[in-house]
Amino acid sequence: MPNKKFSFNKRRFLSSVYIGFLTLFILTSCQSTNPNVKNLKPKESFPQKQSKDPNPEALQFFMNGQILLNQGQFAEAILEFQDALALDPNVATIYSALAESYWNIGKPELSMKNLKKALELDPEDEDALKMMADQLIMQKKYSEAVEPYTILRKNNPLETQYIIALAELKKVNRDFLAAMKLYLEAFELEPARYELLEAAGRNALQLKNKDEARAIFKKLSEQDPNELSYINIYSELALQSEKYNEAISHLKKLNDKHGKSIDRDAKLGILLFESGKTEQGRAALENLYESSQLSLQYIFSLFEMYLDTNEIQKAGILGDKIIADYPEDWRGYYSRALVFMNENEFSSAISILAPVSDIFTKRFSIQYMLGLNYSRIKKFKEALEYYNRALSLQPESAGVLHSMAIAYDEIGEWNKSDKIYLQLIEKNNLDAQALNNFAYSLVEREKDLDKALQYAKKAIELEPDNPSYLDTIGWVYFKLNDLRKAKKFIEKSIMIQGDNSVVLEHLGDILMKSNDRANASVYYKKAYEYDKENSSLRKKAYPEN
Repeated sequence: MPNKKFSFNKRRFLSSVYIGFLTLFILTSCQSTNPNVKNLKPKESFPQKQSKDPNPEALQFFMNGQILLNQGQFAEAILEFQDALALDPNVATIYSALAESYWNIGKPELSMKNLKKALELDPEDEDALKMMADQLIMQKKYSEAVEPYTILRKNNPLETQYIIALAELKKVNRDFLAAMKLYLEAFELEPARYELLEAAGRNALQLKNKDEARAIFKKLSEQDPNELSYINIYSELALQSEKYNEAISHLKKLNDKHGKSIDRDAKLGILLFESGKTEQGRAALENLYESSQLSLQYIFSLFEMYLDTNEIQKAGILGDKIIADYPEDWRGYYSRALVFMNENEFSSAISILAPVSDIFTKRFSIQYMLGLNYSRIKKFKEALEYYNRALSLQPESAGVLHSMAIAYDEIGEWNKSDKIYLQLIEKNNLDAQALNNFAYSLVEREKDLDKALQYAKKAIELEPDNPSYLDTIGWVYFKLNDLRKAKKFIEKSIMIQGDNSVVLEHLGDILMKSNDRANASVYYKKAYEYDKENSSLRKKAYPEN
């Protein structure tokens, strides 16, 4: 049978974490409108070579070039620097000045050529290295920019600007581990700069290294207890890692040291609830809510608690209150509709969502949930309208595609449903639901039964104890006249889940075809108990009436 179970993400979400891109050009001075790097300061004297004094005439050309460079007359400066090089060709700083001039007139290749020559003559020339790194970054050659910054860092181990620049380059190249370590190194040198520790923590998040990230944000929350984002991220990581007691103890210590805070108290309530102290945790949020101290973020947490503890009435009341107090927030309507769905009140869910569906046209969850509720009351054409809206917002959503395939199947538009199933299987050949549902669709049409069996077998390999999938393969075998295998799989399905009228009816059909009328009647009657609106099933269960 098709698996029509739909799941909703009603769990808390990690608050959207803004990971700022620390632009590398913060490390350099402002540029001109042309491609440019930081202008060199005028040299007070011509750079000395180790072997001899500077050529006086070359010195004059160099100084003239520097004046022109600083006045923005780059082409004229180039001529002066070239004259200086003709007289004294082994001075690194002249090549650096030439490189800067070429960059400013839009000649990056010539600029880089001169920088490389400068570094051949003086491999530790700080200005040349910085200029090279800046140019490579401006050309988005981030991997190549690592080398000059590595040399700068080695030559200036206490300069955090170079460590930070390297960290940013590593991050851009998605080497989050190296970036994290570099930020931690920079923070050790400048422990007052919490943003460096935060950057390390955010790179740990990119690595999905929850333990490292949790330790970093725990330290940040100690250093700056009033920064809510640190508490939020730390608490969420503790929840994900199930480090409830550690986090509860930490937040209590912060309250003892710095005084109580509403956010910390709310987080404590959530941690207590998730740790198994459900009543204590729920009471903490209820007390804050009743005293009008709870922000919307935590009101939704209280709503989720009510759903988790099956306090549907309280969840419904709170959902209504959220809509009344925050009518502009789509989550209130979604939450209230979710309560109705839990109560199988699908028409009521539609009455909540339909009036606002055109207001929240860009909200995937509103459109998709509305489609699901129309499907539940078998209004498949209406459902498809909202599925298409949802799909336009998230074109790759497998959930929407599954729902659309089922809807098209129900209204007999099999060309469309088959196309979607094949699309899903082609994209992910481990999609057990697509394999099962396509198999069931084919067998119900008694079409391509060998292909249906192939898909059903694959679904069972992936999920051998799924009762819906066991029923599907059993039903395929029934249509192929293999009653022994059909009975085996469908009996196993009923052992796992014995209250599905369709599966019970299927077993009745198998037994009837096997001439076991007495037992077939037993299963028809069981099936009818779960589906008393089904007139054809009633005739099977009570043929004498």
